[in-house]
Amino acid sequence: MLMRREQGFSLLEVLVAFAILGMSLGILYKAFGGSLRNLSVAGDYTRAMIIAESHLAEAANRMPLEPGADQGEAGDYRWQLRVQPWEDLEDLPQTFKAWLVEVQVSWGSTGRQRNYTISTLRLSDK
Repeated sequence: MLMRREQGFSLLEVLVAFAILGMSLGILYKAFGGSLRNLSVAGDYTRAMIIAESHLAEAANRMPLEPGADQGEAGDYRWQLRVQPWEDLEDLPQTFKAWLVEVQVSWGSTGRQRNYTISTLRLSDK
């Protein structure tokens, strides 16, 4: 009578399979957590961009433009607006004046503060 070897996995094979599964799940968990963190940061930048663009459009549409600064808060976001003359355009006809309009939005805690800045040049009659 021939003895048949029993089919199945040994305890060592099962332990190795669980170790591989555990490491794989740990890597997937870390990657998923990083993706969520990146999604949150992207959302913060999107909100900052919307705030900056709205203040930039509001300031750039004011006529006549005047040099100065303004600031305020929108929820957790702080914004600063600056309007100043721009003198680097030498070929500009003397009937126009160029203005630099810049908005900076900042948010976050002191140790991890983030900024978003947007600017444009606007022309006005002298």
